[in-house]
Amino acid sequence: MSNYSSATQVEFERSFASSAQLLRALSDGALIADVGGVVRQANPAAAALLGISAAALLGMRLADLPSGAAFADARGETVGEIQLGERTLRYSSAPLLSEDGHDSVVGALIMLHDLTGELARKRTQYDFVSRALHDVRVPLQAIGGTTEGLLRGWFGPINDEQREFLVTIKENASRQGDLFSNIFDVYALKANLIELNAERLHIEGLLHEVAHEFAARYQARAIGLALDLPENLPAVNADRRRLRQVLVALFENACKYSLADGQVTVRVRACDGLVCVDVQDNGVGIRAVDQPMICTPFFRGESPLKEGRYGGLNLAISKMLVALHGGQLWFESVEGQGSTFSFSLPLDDKDVPGPLNPLDISSPI
Repeated sequence: MSNYSSATQVEFERSFASSAQLLRALSDGALIADVGGVVRQANPAAAALLGISAAALLGMRLADLPSGAAFADARGETVGEIQLGERTLRYSSAPLLSEDGHDSVVGALIMLHDLTGELARKRTQYDFVSRALHDVRVPLQAIGGTTEGLLRGWFGPINDEQREFLVTIKENASRQGDLFSNIFDVYALKANLIELNAERLHIEGLLHEVAHEFAARYQARAIGLALDLPENLPAVNADRRRLRQVLVALFENACKYSLADGQVTVRVRACDGLVCVDVQDNGVGIRAVDQPMICTPFFRGESPLKEGRYGGLNLAISKMLVALHGGQLWFESVEGQGSTFSFSLPLDDKDVPGPLNPLDISSPI
């Protein structure tokens, strides 16, 4: 930590000494360091979490503490996590200001909170929900598979009325399976229990794959689908399965809320150390009153199409998945004119010429 102020050593000592009693009363770990990054006060909870006696902590540099490099150079208010053996600790850093009326920074307060028990409880809940989802999806898959066999005539001929009912059964079984999967994803994302299997990949190939998958559905509704992909796009660092999930959600959303003879255009561009994807349609758009809630789980807005309402879980999941990749998802929409859903992804490290600059998004959600 650099020297932020010219406060006197007497001011330092007075500030640090007066805080000792308060720190001892805290259940979370607490460290106070001066502007040079030297520990001046430490409570027993911090000593226990770091595995170093309180007396030994005094005079140590933050950078020399176990995993201390994470918060040694913290500026302003910072929050993060560190791993110490089998323990996961959340740290937060806040500047300490002088009492001379000039609000000079005289040091930093580092708080340490043990997340190990909380994460274990979340993991137990995750396993329970995962087993419950499996128990629900197995019979739904059996229903879908049996219905498909009936439709194919494996068990004998069926008439048109029976076929209509079977198609309805199959569609609803598939829809319910997707719903339970989405509910599970929302739960796992909100609990920070989804881990990405990131790899270096070029998004163009994935876009062509998803576009091919949706081609028949777009043609059936007489909706045009165009890809605008520039040459030599840099690679991104992403989880292929999860990125595909985001693209499928946006392609499906654009198709669902486009009118017959409409047009959907997917554009990719490199911008400020990021790859940005835009999925633009000229469909029904989103009412202004509904726009702030679009990426809220289970929100359902009014739509003039036969679907009746727009919203649900796919966009909420997409926004959280993009954020998990270190990007952002946003949209622009005008009722009656269409919508453009966009997201950004960081470049793969090998394609980054220098520090990444955050994308300037005028209307993030």
